[in-house]
Parts: sequence; structure tokens; C-alpha cells
Amino acid sequence: MSFSSSFAQVSKPDDLAEANTLSYALTHGKFKVLLRYSGQYRDSDLHVLQDSSSAGAAHKKIQQYSAAGGYLGFETAPIYNLSAGATLYTSQPVGNNPDNRRGLGGLYEKDGEQESYTVFGEVYFKYQTREHMVKLGRQEMPDYRFVSLSDIRMTPITHEGLIYENTRLSRFRFNFGYITKMKERNSDSFIDMARGAQIKIANNNKPLIRGSYNPNDFKNNNYNGPKKEMTMASVIYDANSLSLEAWNYFINDFVNTTYLYGDYTFEPLEDYKFKLAAQYALQKDTGDQIAGNIDTWFYGLKLQLFKGNFNYFLSFNQVRYNENSYDGGTIFVRWGTPQMFNSFQVQDSELAGTVSVGMGVQYQFAGNSPFSGLNIRLRYGDYNLPDKLSDTDARQDRTETTLDFNYAFAKDACLGDISLDGLSAQLRIAYNDYTTSYDFEAYKARHGYEFDSVTDDFTDIRFYLNYRF
Repeated sequence: MSFSSSFAQVSKPDDLAEANTLSYALTHGKFKVLLRYSGQYRDSDLHVLQDSSSAGAAHKKIQQYSAAGGYLGFETAPIYNLSAGATLYTSQPVGNNPDNRRGLGGLYEKDGEQESYTVFGEVYFKYQTREHMVKLGRQEMPDYRFVSLSDIRMTPITHEGLIYENTRLSRFRFNFGYITKMKERNSDSFIDMARGAQIKIANNNKPLIRGSYNPNDFKNNNYNGPKKEMTMASVIYDANSLSLEAWNYFINDFVNTTYLYGDYTFEPLEDYKFKLAAQYALQKDTGDQIAGNIDTWFYGLKLQLFKGNFNYFLSFNQVRYNENSYDGGTIFVRWGTPQMFNSFQVQDSELAGTVSVGMGVQYQFAGNSPFSGLNIRLRYGDYNLPDKLSDTDARQDRTETTLDFNYAFAKDACLGDISLDGLSAQLRIAYNDYTTSYDFEAYKARHGYEFDSVTDDFTDIRFYLNYRF
């Protein structure tokens, strides 16, 4: 894990009196700019049930968006180690964005359409020395595992709160945070951490909350009760070949999440480098249990082999199945990037009872190759979920195959007088295949759920063009 800051450190002049002035802070600050185009298309084939209650049940569902935007940020040079910054994020529709094809999250969708949005995702003050960093306000939080960016659409998740990092001890980093709010990827407003978890009472008549809870905390099926903040603490040890992490995230009256991670790198043979990683997370309800009972966990193992420009991996994850826990034991992950090793392009491996196996290979063209700067990655994941007729939280087994192409221009690349350093393009293609050989009607009758169709298969295509400077 990198211990770097989002903005480059500003070197000060020899005259400290000059450096610690407002004029110097403003004229020697740093900009960060991202120009991004992002387009996504998902074409789903639906398996319509034989006894569907809707005569016009759809056999196909198409979703898409096309947008341009990015961000513009500025951070002042420090005055007595204190600086301030702000970043404006935006997403603007480009081309065809039908309202009936919304749902992928590239544009603002809360009004039932696909519209533009613009928001100050960062507005903060920062105090930083060689060993201490304090940051207060709205900010990107890229390095805090369950709290992170999930930057896979037009703009990332950003959070609001107070963060403290300490690197006084060699090889250690200590993190503490009091996080009050978060901005979802395609939103123009900040919400508290309980609402950000997307707690719901039910889905298709299937109760998600298990055990006692206060119905007055919910409106239109969604949590609408008192605002909840998150307290975060962690310690990271990072040596040359060994990395260990312990994290805890506490939300009063909701959930406590403990996450452990470690990896070890070794080279038993010349030019053959291996990395073995393990992970474990535990989630338990707290206090007044606004989401009812929560008692679940997941763990994972991953082995990587690095040989030349190749990177191979094999990974495993398992999530607990517990019908007495929220949604059968599904892990709450919506505060950032899901941490499961088998979180791929669409599947996140967080659903109740999921046992998943992933494998893949990646190749980085380098050196004098005419394709230098091109990275190709192929992955396959098999997701086995509870699917017995008696399982309250049964879901379809599925597989996902992904193919990614990522090209980054060299630092000295130019188009005339225009530098192409920071320009990259990425194409991501995923095919998801769902098992449909179940007696869905018997399942509906036994558990009282309502649905007319289930997913058969779909293709998910994403394209990004990024220019950072």
C-alpha cells in the first residue's frame, strides 16, 4: 500500500518568511485536472418465468450512458504546514442517454432521467509534516480499504470528516478517522454513512432485515432515521516482503466492521516471484440495530506469480450464509471499493453465502515493443451461491469472464506541441452467465416472493479516456 499524498509536495524557497505568506500559498499551489470520457453499455438477456404474472414481461434489458467530465482541483502551498484545497467534479451527458436505459450510475438518475451533475466533492484544510497529517472536510479517501474511491464511473466516491495519519514509527502507518458523510459516485449531495450503506427493509417482497428494528426509521423502504457517523482506526506494517493491515470501522446503532489483510512476497527461483495474500472481515450489529441482526464474515486467499511481464493469479473467497443476518449474511460494502479478491467488473463477491474462485493472467508490454504502454488482462470467476429450494436467500450461480485493455502514453509522447503524458485509454469487456435451471415458481410459492424474470446472461462493455495533468 502506498503512503503517498494526492498532491505533490511543494518545495519552499530559502526565505521562510516569504514562504509563509498568503501570496506565496496561492501562487505556488498545485492544480490537479482530469478530463474524462466514459461510456458503458450493458445488454441483458432475461429468463422469463413460465407462470409469469405479467403477460408483457421483458425478455431483454438494455442500459447505457455516455458522458464527459472529470474534475478540477487546487491545493495551496502550505503556510506553516497548513494548506487548503477544493475540487469540483462534473459529469455531462454526451450523445444518446435514454431515460429508460438508466441504472449504471454514470449520470444523475434520482429524478428518473440521466442528467448532468456538478459538485464540490473536496473542500478541506490540511496540516502535514513529515510524520503527521491531519485533514478536515470533504476529501478523497483512496487508501482506507472499505472507505475508498470506487472510481469506476465518471467521478469517485468522496467523504467528509476528519482524518489523521501518523508515520512516526519506521515501517508503520497509523490511521484514525471520524467520517460523517459520503458522496455517492453519481450524486451532487452528501449523505450520512448509514444512508450510504443503502439499507432497505425488503426487495421483491423478500425481507432483508432480520430480527428487531424500528420501522419508523424507514421511508419508502429506505433508511430515513437519525444520521450516523463512522469511526475508523487502523495500523499498517509495510516491510520489503511482508505487509500486514488491521482495520476497524464502527457505526453506532448499525454495524462494526473489522478487516484484516496480509501479504508475503518471496522469490524461490530466479525470475519467479510469488505473492501470497490473505484477508478476513467480520461484521456485527451494534447498539439499537437500525438494520436488525448483522452477524457475518468473509475470508479470502490469493496467490500471484510474476514472471517477466506476466502476472498470473488464483484466488478464493467465501462469504458466510446466515439467514438470521441482514440479507442472509451479505457484506455491507457501499462506502467504497469492495475488498474481496474476487470483486471483478460486475460481480463483487459480497452476496450471502458466495463461494467464489477466480483466476487470471495479465501482460504488460514494455521496453522497445511497438505496443509499449499496453496492458492486457484476462480474468475468470466462478460464483457459487446458496440455491436450494429451502434457502431463504437463494440466488443464481453465475460466472464472469473479463477482458481489459489499458494503454498509457509514454511521458515523452507528444502530438505536435501537445504532451500526451497523462493520457490513457481503457476498454473493459465482461460476460456474465447465470444458471437458470431452477424451479423458480416453486421457490416463489414457498417463500412468497414476487418476480417475473431472472437474469440469463449479459455483456457489460466500458470505455474510459482519461487525461490527467
